[in-house]
Amino acid sequence: ELGGDEAPRPEVVLRELTYAWEQTEAEVKIYVSFDQAEELSRGVAEENVRVEYGEWSLLLVISDPTGAGKAPWGLRLGDFQRRVDPDRCMYAVRSSRITIKLRKQEKDHWFNLLQKKGRS
Repeated sequence: ELGGDEAPRPEVVLRELTYAWEQTEAEVKIYVSFDQAEELSRGVAEENVRVEYGEWSLLLVISDPTGAGKAPWGLRLGDFQRRVDPDRCMYAVRSSRITIKLRKQEKDHWFNLLQKKGRS
């Protein structure tokens, strides 16, 4: 059990989003492009986006922009390589993508975004 400070598991089944990431010593940027699905490519309104952060995780949910009641799009990243500072994370909704900035608790180069599970 992770305790109360992690990003929640989504309550509904999400349509999985793909992402790209890059880093500096101090922060990680995660990019979620809207060109991965036709209904996102017309742009996404700020009010349709929700992001929650934990020290080791994040949850991004984009509710169906068409209003047709389809399953939301989403991305849950768990078990970051190192801790982030949830209070200093932020995101921005742009015309073609969402950019999420994660502030690292300690300045460091991460070799991976996520910890490798079980398989080496």
